[in-house]
Amino acid sequence: MSYTLHAGKVVAKRRIYEALITPGFYIAASFGLIAGHILVQGFTRCIDTGGINFALNPVYSRITELLAGLFGVSFVEKLFSKGPFPFAFLCAVLPVFFYLPFSSAYQFGFEKSVGALELMVYGPVRSLSIALAFFLKDLVFILAYSGFLVLFFSVSALIHNLSLDVVFFQSVFLTVFLASGMYSYNILSAALTEHPASSLLMFFGFILLFSIVEIGNLAMTGEYVRNLSRVFSWIVQWFSPVFYWAMGLQAAEYGNLPIQLLSAGSLVALSASLILLSHIAFSARGVRA
Repeated sequence: MSYTLHAGKVVAKRRIYEALITPGFYIAASFGLIAGHILVQGFTRCIDTGGINFALNPVYSRITELLAGLFGVSFVEKLFSKGPFPFAFLCAVLPVFFYLPFSSAYQFGFEKSVGALELMVYGPVRSLSIALAFFLKDLVFILAYSGFLVLFFSVSALIHNLSLDVVFFQSVFLTVFLASGMYSYNILSAALTEHPASSLLMFFGFILLFSIVEIGNLAMTGEYVRNLSRVFSWIVQWFSPVFYWAMGLQAAEYGNLPIQLLSAGSLVALSASLILLSHIAFSARGVRA
């Protein structure tokens, strides 16, 4: 097992170096930083003598109208009660969050089609090491980018005379664990499919399924739809990183540290299980398209 981990680290270092010399990550990060800056600056323009008035900024006016229509006014008030930073962080991290699995799936599919992965497996590297390498590469990048966003928003808070609440830091912490769970599904999708397009379709299908189920529990819908969503959610939630992430965020809101740690631990366990399933799939199907 120690050899497998070592091989995974070595291959992951190579993947990280390759990602650093390509422009994709920097482009995605730039879009995220621009979105975060716009949201923080726009929030400051919503502050008047009577408190927060989202109608003063057209961006926030449209965002809050959309969110209020889906989840209700109380949800919007709770979302921005601690300032703009939790929502701004989520919007800023999304471009990189989705770019990383996209690039990994494409690279994995390409190397699979030309036989590079097959050569590695029949050589010194096991299939589990390959899965770990792609997973670790994406996790390192999202961890580094999240840390940079914390620094970015800390400076932004000082400039605009705002404060970073502890909920912001807790949401950053939980989002990294959410990424570990989602990226594990990306590895599993790559193991179960033959081509990058099929892998991405399956991965984004997982994201869509888990997101719709969670949104269905929060959205203002009819009683029949809500009850149906709850039944379906009870089945899917045990396999959903979004469910454990949302559970952790709710616990952070009420200052419940044990539930937050349980949420993070559940995401770690889910990630480990999915990577193990990916290894089994690689062993059964092979790594040649």
